[in-house]
Amino acid sequence: MLEWLAPALVFVVLEGALGITTKLAFRGIDWRQLLLWVTVAYVLLAAGLVAIAGESLPLGAGAGWAALSGLFAAGGLWVFFVALGRGEASRVVPVTAAYPVATVVLAGIFLSEEIN
Repeated sequence: MLEWLAPALVFVVLEGALGITTKLAFRGIDWRQLLLWVTVAYVLLAAGLVAIAGESLPLGAGAGWAALSGLFAAGGLWVFFVALGRGEASRVVPVTAAYPVATVVLAGIFLSEEIN
């Protein structure tokens, strides 16, 4: 069954809305302030989800990769905000939506996945 499809579609909607909410936020704040608010939201969401799941901070084998993933996510969001602050959402968002191409290439190189 396609258990991944519903979360993937929610991701598409949320990421699509992100371009709009970011541009609206830029009417009153700059990218530095936006990054701080997003960080607050990330912390609150993560803390809530972890509390609901009854989990604690894992320190196992995947923790380093998880931390690097977080850095990539935060760094990507930061440069996305900078781009949106300098350009139109209708241009910036479609260009940044090309990130799956990088994922496919990197998956072939680092995960030995077949590109077809």
